[in-house]
Amino acid sequence: MKKLTGTAIINTAEGKRIAFTYSNIDEETGTIIEDNKKQSFIALDDEFLNTINQIEDYIKETKLKE
Repeated sequence: MKKLTGTAIINTAEGKRIAFTYSNIDEETGTIIEDNKKQSFIALDDEFLNTINQIEDYIKETKLKE
């Protein structure tokens, strides 16, 4: 089974890049088969981009105001 271990939203020239890391774990024994595996993609779906914008707006409005 793959377990998500980290995520990031990165603003790039291509658009919103979603980077994530995960571990691959044996479901029977719990043994970590692979860890710190990395992948990324550019967000293209309008609904997903709206969700990303909501997250960024929340951070700006609640965590960055002084």
